[in-house]
Amino acid sequence: MGGLSKPADLAEVQALNEKVLAFDKNAVNYLKVLTAAEAASKLMTTHTEADNEVAALKARFDKVKGVSDTWVKKVDTLVKEWVLLDNTVVELNSWVAKDKSAEGENQFSLEKMESTLGELKNIFKEKEKLVENL
Repeated sequence: MGGLSKPADLAEVQALNEKVLAFDKNAVNYLKVLTAAEAASKLMTTHTEADNEVAALKARFDKVKGVSDTWVKKVDTLVKEWVLLDNTVVELNSWVAKDKSAEGENQFSLEKMESTLGELKNIFKEKEKLVENL
């Protein structure tokens, strides 16, 4: 995969999540092949060389799986934060739109708006930190 890309929107985060999950699934499938190779090597009369090769491949797999697990965790958190941000923006937009009076003046509470905007800022900051840490 070569590292994680920096997504610019929710659709890109979701695509990245699918890519990371597919990478993780492939890693698990390779472990099955490696386990089968290890079992086959035990049946050989002289299996020292095969044992060494399987051990080296297992060590490489452990590193790859560790990276994969980290990616899955980071991207999952990023997806959740981005969905929360999108939902909050949609909620805020619908709230502002429905609070217009017949005269076109907004009749909503300034405190509620400040609170919601503060929450939005915090979610956005968290999302930005998550994107930076990819």
